[in-house]
Amino acid sequence: MTEHAPGQVVAHIRSSRPSLLPAEQAVAAVFLEHTQQIVELSSQQVAELAGASRATVVRTCQSLGYSGYQQLRVLLARDAGYASSDQRPRVVGAAGMVADAFVQVGNAVTSMAALLDPAAVTGSVQAIAAAGRMLVVGNGLSAPLASDMAARLSAIGRPAESPLDVIGQQIAARLLATSDLLLIISGSGANSSTLRVAQAAKDAGATLVVITAFARSPLAAMADFSLVVGMGDLSFREEVTVTSRIPQTILMEGLIAALTEELGEKAVSAKALALEVISGNLDE
Repeated sequence: MTEHAPGQVVAHIRSSRPSLLPAEQAVAAVFLEHTQQIVELSSQQVAELAGASRATVVRTCQSLGYSGYQQLRVLLARDAGYASSDQRPRVVGAAGMVADAFVQVGNAVTSMAALLDPAAVTGSVQAIAAAGRMLVVGNGLSAPLASDMAARLSAIGRPAESPLDVIGQQIAARLLATSDLLLIISGSGANSSTLRVAQAAKDAGATLVVITAFARSPLAAMADFSLVVGMGDLSFREEVTVTSRIPQTILMEGLIAALTEELGEKAVSAKALALEVISGNLDE
């Protein structure tokens, strides 16, 4: 890593943790669980908490892209001071829990985009605008987002398809040309069906853009442009099983806005026609 912006280090560790060796994952878990106290812990103490050796602690830091434990400890201490302490009382009742969900999202906004690469965003927008045929694919919890993204793209004059059947997705991806593009939305970045679609697109020579929560996921490794966003306080298991797709949804909103600007008059005309259709379907 060449930059260590406030909030980025914790997000990087969380995103990269699934790709580490088991012993290294245990060390990374200590970094995440003891961020507030890390400045007081020696590498030996971290090793004891993780049930690992001091050498594993150093190796984990290097696997994460840091020079060693001392550098990572300083950065984690910095991030601990940067993050606001959120010691809210436990919320009870349906209304309180719903309201608290909005608070939690608001507090997590900075960390959501901590790993988002500006160059990848720019490249993705330009590639999407210039592509011939475009597919948008998502499976599992990401399927509704893919369908919505395809509809949003079509409404701004950037036609896109979103096949639902996993076999149909692979066929459509394999029939892409080098001038075409596949956009994949996958929180885990490791869905086997989606990986097969990605490989089919790569075999076809098409451009691959991936929206995921984990920077070192298999899909991210395959992508021409990888857009990494996620909830900073969620584990890999939570991301795979129960979490919402709020960061991906916000990213999609931003991509649509950027594409509208990139497409210029074409998008303006398409939006006007879409509004005309919508207006004709609204009752007085």
